[in-house]
Amino acid sequence: MNWRASWMVTLLVVTLVGLLGKPAGTSAEFMAQGPYPPDGLRIPGSIELLSDTAYYPAADTPADQPEGWFSPQTVNVIETNGAWSIGAANWKIETMFGPRWIRPNPWEIDIAPPDHILLNSDTPLYSKMSERGGSVAALAPQEVKVVRAEKQWFYTNDTSSKAWIQIHTSWMGDLWAHIPVKQIGTVQDVSKPVYYQGIYGSKELLPLLQSGQTSMESASAGETRIIQEYTTIYDRYFCVETEMGPLWTSQAGVTIVPTDETLNLTTEIPLFTDPANKETAVISGEKVTAFEKITQPLWTGRGPYEIWHFSTWYHVHTSKGTGWINLLYGEPADAVNVHWKVSIHGDRELMRYPDVYYTSSVLLLRNQDVEVSAVWSTPNGATWLKASKEGHTGWIPLQPWNQDRFWDLDTGTELQIETQYPQQVILKLDSQGVLKWNENVDAGYVKKGVDVLKLKVLAEQLGYQQADVEDPNGAVRYSKGDYAFVLHKGEQRADIYWKNSLTKSVTLSSIPQQQEGEWYLEQTDVKLLFGLSPIPWYEGHAYYEGGYKVELGKLPDKLAGTTARLHAFLYDTQVQWTQKNLKDAIQPRLSLEENNDLGGKDALSSIAVAPASKAVTADTVTPLFQLSTSRTLTSGPHDVNIVLRVGERIVWMQPWHVVME
Repeated sequence: MNWRASWMVTLLVVTLVGLLGKPAGTSAEFMAQGPYPPDGLRIPGSIELLSDTAYYPAADTPADQPEGWFSPQTVNVIETNGAWSIGAANWKIETMFGPRWIRPNPWEIDIAPPDHILLNSDTPLYSKMSERGGSVAALAPQEVKVVRAEKQWFYTNDTSSKAWIQIHTSWMGDLWAHIPVKQIGTVQDVSKPVYYQGIYGSKELLPLLQSGQTSMESASAGETRIIQEYTTIYDRYFCVETEMGPLWTSQAGVTIVPTDETLNLTTEIPLFTDPANKETAVISGEKVTAFEKITQPLWTGRGPYEIWHFSTWYHVHTSKGTGWINLLYGEPADAVNVHWKVSIHGDRELMRYPDVYYTSSVLLLRNQDVEVSAVWSTPNGATWLKASKEGHTGWIPLQPWNQDRFWDLDTGTELQIETQYPQQVILKLDSQGVLKWNENVDAGYVKKGVDVLKLKVLAEQLGYQQADVEDPNGAVRYSKGDYAFVLHKGEQRADIYWKNSLTKSVTLSSIPQQQEGEWYLEQTDVKLLFGLSPIPWYEGHAYYEGGYKVELGKLPDKLAGTTARLHAFLYDTQVQWTQKNLKDAIQPRLSLEENNDLGGKDALSSIAVAPASKAVTADTVTPLFQLSTSRTLTSGPHDVNIVLRVGERIVWMQPWHVVME
């Protein structure tokens, strides 16, 4: 194929994808979607390879690494995408080695024509593959038997061009028809229940197949049935029962799947006539039987689009009639009960359910405190609060960026901690094993799979000051704000300082290295002293430094008993981690320390997703955490330090004078 033809194929792909893109509110199929299994004409069950063809063990194998070559032959298809006829496509085929992948261009293959095709308009017939001399007969619209077709009848750079198809007639034998390629299709009867959010189509099939679609009509949303499917090599068209009679449309609709499930509705759920349509009743505290369901996304509808997109709709029998329910539209059954108070900053509308507005009234909460009785998180990580105010109960979204603040009314909350804008250090590994910052600055190297980092570069990027310390053997100090640490040449330890006072010494995993006057530390010790967390990065050498702002509430002067406890809420307003990333992160921890004892032998410190009883998976994203710390103190007065650390990096420290009674 010459360069011009290749360019035309590329242009055709772009143009067709643009023209056939899914209109708003429809469920049309993209012809470039897939992969699909064989379904007749659109995805053929077998293809003929016209030349030697490379094959691959996987679809994403580089093109220059084939596993072998097939000679010209016919192969059976397992799956491919719907745009194979206008551009190169991956085909998964059956072979003697098991499934393999090939990537032929459309001019390198051939497929057999269908056994029957539907003529959509009056069609002239010719005695041979030529229109010269005129037609010898004509056929009215009907289904006809196919005898054969010209070689590569499907392949064209222009879908309006025609192909020669030989058909059988009972009165004149086999004759040739010259048919537009996009109108060479088969029709079959089906009976498929579907849901449409509105149908746009034609009472006749031909206007859909022609470029000028003039007599298009629309029908109402609702549950209906597809009664026929028409398939070409490019797409499928559907004949749908409507209140206006049968309509042909390119919209596939949303499949309704039969089911037999019992659902225990423990919380309030509205009942609808159709999905996302008219509400007829509210169901609560009963078991209902589902006999149909929709699992495909519904892209539009009244109310909470984000919830409805990827959740299941059930067609159910209930004590209040038959209708549709969605378990995410209503009171969340898996909400976690809490006893909190939240201080709202800004405006927040009280909603009937998460992301579902009241339709009859509006209650606006503005810069005020409300009680929270439940917390619920959507699948995409948004957090909702069940709030009560002035006799009204509903749901409001958590907005930590607006500085919402929480207090646990059962355990108490003494501190509020908010993440600040983070710093990141991104390093790239060159071919010599050297880590580079900003492409050309040496920042360390990798030794036996472990990063060894140049501290001068880290210090500069993270805002630390580096200074030599008087020491007979040599030492260096790194400081940032009130925090500092000192490394000693030849010693496997670091001294930790706060406001120039030594708080502790820690043992390092290895002795700091010096090369040409520069200090180096292995990754484990860098994480410990700088409080850095590895973060996901495509080259795997990036570090994240969390910053924190601490708001201290009122601390008690006296405590009964022998245990001192403090609690905090942590608001992640900058970087919301998934739990699978948190496993590698160094999280902040609280401690109560007396005489730098790190809390004593019985000290406890924890951080948990809030609320702690919420179900958590590897992909859970949360903006809210709870921290706690406790320790035993003897009776009498104590001068204790409340300390927030990330690794050994002290972020914040506050003295607390308390008397244990």
